[in-house]
Amino acid sequence: MRKITTEHLLKQAKRNILLIIIPALLVFGLVLSKTLIKDSKNFEATSMLMVTGESKDDAISYNNIILNEKLANIYSNFLESTDLYEAVSKKLGQDYNPEDIKSNLDYEVNPQGGVISFTYIDTNKDRASDTLTLITEEFRTYALNFLNMDNIEYLQKTKVDAPSKIKGIIFSILGLVAGALLGILITIIKEILSDKIRDAKDIEDLGIRVLGDLTKDSKAAIYKTKASIDYLTENSVIGITSLNPKKSTYDFTEKLALAMSTSFGLCLIDSLAENKVVDKKYESSEEDIKLIRYKGVDFIKLREKSLDILDSYVFEDKIYELRYTYNYVLINESNIDSLEATIGLRYEDYKIIVANDPHIGREELVRKINSIEDMGCEVLGVIYDK
Repeated sequence: MRKITTEHLLKQAKRNILLIIIPALLVFGLVLSKTLIKDSKNFEATSMLMVTGESKDDAISYNNIILNEKLANIYSNFLESTDLYEAVSKKLGQDYNPEDIKSNLDYEVNPQGGVISFTYIDTNKDRASDTLTLITEEFRTYALNFLNMDNIEYLQKTKVDAPSKIKGIIFSILGLVAGALLGILITIIKEILSDKIRDAKDIEDLGIRVLGDLTKDSKAAIYKTKASIDYLTENSVIGITSLNPKKSTYDFTEKLALAMSTSFGLCLIDSLAENKVVDKKYESSEEDIKLIRYKGVDFIKLREKSLDILDSYVFEDKIYELRYTYNYVLINESNIDSLEATIGLRYEDYKIIVANDPHIGREELVRKINSIEDMGCEVLGVIYDK
């Protein structure tokens, strides 16, 4: 499992901002519809009962308090009785399901204080008040009939509060935050499990030599590559290819050739005819490989469709001639999977790969490198680019 830093997480969050915004808005919308919109149509009736002495006339004593704690627990069991809600349903005088009455009721028993709090929710204000009043009265009747004790008094008679939007707003905001946190969590998991190459360090962590990072300092990347070539190789033919078929490596290859030409004998081969400054009349063909001088560098420009040239005996003989004439021969190539790059393996001692495709995973990069080296050409290193 790959490690991620705060910097990587922030970059990933910017790239996947919708992954954070969408869950946040979805949770916000769901909570809003449940609390602010749906619950705002409901009326909340409340009432409180208190367990007093054994009877109305008894003074409250310590023993009575202990007894009432026990009784309060018994009374709470009354509130689970289906018969109680069926009786309330009949007294309402309408077709109202006892289970619905029970589901709309919320109660809390405080045994130590002998207090029972009731909350009843209904979309009709009068019905909310009437139903809760009947529930509390029926509950008091149960206590009298079953225990022969008339010791439950109103601490607060039934009252109905207008719908409040404050709770809905608070829960909606909390839902927005929770949704955003969910999005961030998804982003973190996605980043941890992702195989995509994020930066040059990801390549280094694979044990692959990074010759330079064009995203940070292109000039430093060029001179670091030059130093690596000088230190690690000699009298070599080096192909420079890319991972992305839509991105050219010619600009980097030309700048590297110009930097190296001040210290080494060097020939640059433009196998894709990407240099538009050199006139077409100087382009090489299968029959005639033309060597010209360009910006102080010996230069060969192949025509645009160069596959036949690269695969010809004439070009092969020319490469062997150049190998013994110059310290280095640089060949600018198409992407790593192209036929041109594959044919180049016949002549090349090393390949340099420009990692410029954000869709290429780390495992895929390793497979491509292994494929090249299995054919006898060593991958000197990788240049990281976006």
